[in-house]
Amino acid sequence: MAKLTFILGLSGSGKTYLSERLKKETGAEVFTNLLADENGLTSLIAFLRDGKDCIVDEVRFCLPAYREQILQSLSQITSLDMRWICYENDLETANWNVIHRTHKGDPEGHLDLNLRLHPHYTYPANAEIVPIQRI
Repeated sequence: MAKLTFILGLSGSGKTYLSERLKKETGAEVFTNLLADENGLTSLIAFLRDGKDCIVDEVRFCLPAYREQILQSLSQITSLDMRWICYENDLETANWNVIHRTHKGDPEGHLDLNLRLHPHYTYPANAEIVPIQRI
């Protein structure tokens, strides 16, 4: 049975760091920004059908509508062990990390994305909630 780990959180929460650490520990394939990659979902489903463990690191899965969309796409896979890891909805710490991780401010618009997602961020049932650390 393939294992699928979802890592959710605002930009700057630590999703990429955690997904890279889990990849080293487990050998799972990592999909970052799955919704922005036109072949990402197809590749993810193919890996899972082959029984390969996968990690999805996606900021938009903080929103229920996006989670429902991916779960509907994954419903065709009958044996799948899913785990949800969610960083706290801590806008202040996430934005601090965005500004300080590059020492260049916010060239990619992550602060604006966080402002838009923060009020609507919800945790899936049975999610493991992780605090955001300042880097």
